[in-house]
Amino acid sequence: MSGKREPAWLRWLGIAAMLTMLFPILAGCVAATPAAISTTAPAAAPQAAPTSAPAAAPTSAPAAAAGSGKVLRMARQSEPFSPFIPWELDDNPAIFIGVNVYDGLLRISADGMGLEPGLASKFVASPDGLTLTFTLRDNATFSDGTPLKAEDVKASLEAVADLTKSGKSAWSSNYTAIKEVQIADPKTIKLILTQPAPALPSALAMFSAGIVPADLAVASQAKDFDVTKLWKTRGTGAFYVDGWQKGDLLVLKRNPHYWKGTPALVEVDIEFVPDDNTRILKLEGGETDVIDFVPLSQLATVGAQPGLKAQAFTVQALSNMIINVTKKPLDDVKIRQALNYATDKDAIIKNVYFGQGKPQNSPIPPGTYWDKDLPGYPFNLEKAKQLMKESSAPNGFTVEMQVRSGNTEYTNIATIVKDQWAKIGVNVNLVNLETSLVRTNYRSGNYEIMPIGYTNDMNDPTEATNFMVRGNVSPFAYWTHWDDPAVDDMITKADLEMNPTTRETMYKQIQKTFLDAAPQIFLVYRPDTAAWQNYVEGFNIEAMDYYRFENVKLNK
Repeated sequence: MSGKREPAWLRWLGIAAMLTMLFPILAGCVAATPAAISTTAPAAAPQAAPTSAPAAAPTSAPAAAAGSGKVLRMARQSEPFSPFIPWELDDNPAIFIGVNVYDGLLRISADGMGLEPGLASKFVASPDGLTLTFTLRDNATFSDGTPLKAEDVKASLEAVADLTKSGKSAWSSNYTAIKEVQIADPKTIKLILTQPAPALPSALAMFSAGIVPADLAVASQAKDFDVTKLWKTRGTGAFYVDGWQKGDLLVLKRNPHYWKGTPALVEVDIEFVPDDNTRILKLEGGETDVIDFVPLSQLATVGAQPGLKAQAFTVQALSNMIINVTKKPLDDVKIRQALNYATDKDAIIKNVYFGQGKPQNSPIPPGTYWDKDLPGYPFNLEKAKQLMKESSAPNGFTVEMQVRSGNTEYTNIATIVKDQWAKIGVNVNLVNLETSLVRTNYRSGNYEIMPIGYTNDMNDPTEATNFMVRGNVSPFAYWTHWDDPAVDDMITKADLEMNPTTRETMYKQIQKTFLDAAPQIFLVYRPDTAAWQNYVEGFNIEAMDYYRFENVKLNK
């Protein structure tokens, strides 16, 4: 059975009971995780931060935390690209900032297995499943000291669902079931739905549904609104950003009003160091406290050094290559399939990931409704050659592959693939570019093939299928510009299907159709890595690939 689903008896319950199981009732404590919103992601590693948040924050921060006065230094691989507005976040570096500065009504647990209370202390569904009622907690306050109000929640949810029709939400397809956001009273929000939506609680726990003050939510909808020149945040999260410009140090400052209690860290100073070896040298030299994206080839060596720890975390993530299907001859499905069969995933796992990965067999990471039985594209050079003979370029062709400068993982993958594809007559021209330019290029369609990655942000397949597979709206099947209207329609229906058996069948068909169309090179389900000084306590990469700093302490 792929993923987890409800037991058979649950499907015979009435709508209200079903929603109660699908959407845990959050009433002042962490509800038991129902099977319907579980994923197959394993629990976090031993060093992980606690996976459950307290239902109610202390009225004042513990004295030790409030007086610790410590600054964490982190060297990260990439700087943010998208604006610090929750529903406009669409690159991982910016998302990592977002989860530290914004809260939603709900939160995904650190192990990726369920949902926890966020800004909502209670959550119930109506008998017909068309109304979800959230009670806001009393002690939530924005970083500027302003108390959270129902108006803030209403304006933020209207923005992420694009009820404002601004077109600015990159994630509106995950919230299509929301018809109206109502304020029942100053502490109560009601979501009126077009029909029962089984994935909506998971979508409300995503970073994209973070709550900002109503005035900011409204202002951000203007066409000329631009926060990218001087980046600031106002959220209810553990930290906030008081201003940042690209190329500078990014400082997360402690939110003294945080509803879960004042964090131990006064601030987190993040510098962006694209080169993997440079980050490692900075850690070894004591110039920084934490680094991310440690190459697996060096993970054991770094972790064996006195005073350092290093770890590979299991996350719901993958590394693949996107193909711009608008570029000839890449518009030919036989060529795309040939490239997939000509790619030796086991060689990549062995030489790039040092055995810590699994071949990617589906467009989505292992989780709810992931089809473990899909064959993927096992290495088959003869089949690849035959497909090339039948294609529009039987004599081969030259293709440009853009690779991010300083990224060891992608560089090694590209080097291996270049050698492998030469055996079927495909010459790969490797072009190294700065990360910011690579991002600009794939968004504008100015590329042919490039290595890239994807991470789940919700414990439901709606995000992955809408982001990776849906082609009729941005990001256009993960910028491949592949589109199948029948698949788009099936995604819409699967997102809202209440019968779990039918839903699973639909998602399996979506995965198979996309796999056969091959707008990507399906590579590997990968871990994520980090290293840190021994005196750093509580650092963890969560199953959704988040780095949260609210539980981190410095013991020095």
